[in-house]
Amino acid sequence: MIGNMINLLREEAEFLEVPATAAVSPDPADNPFCACAEVGNAAFIVTLNPKDFPQKRLRAKVIPPGVSLPTTPRRRAPSKL
Repeated sequence: MIGNMINLLREEAEFLEVPATAAVSPDPADNPFCACAEVGNAAFIVTLNPKDFPQKRLRAKVIPPGVSLPTTPRRRAPSKL
């Protein structure tokens, strides 16, 4: 099952060129993830550490694992980091 998930991610993944990352997270090691989510126009960030992904500074909805994904589309325009 894990192998299938990895293969699906590889098939659907999109490589992004992310410019220098802004200081968004209280944990500097999480700033690249915030930047990738913004540049990639991610709908969600799934994390066990929501405090490191400040919802007010991100367009992606920050959710913990195991939560059902909302089915309504996002309405915010893409960011220009």
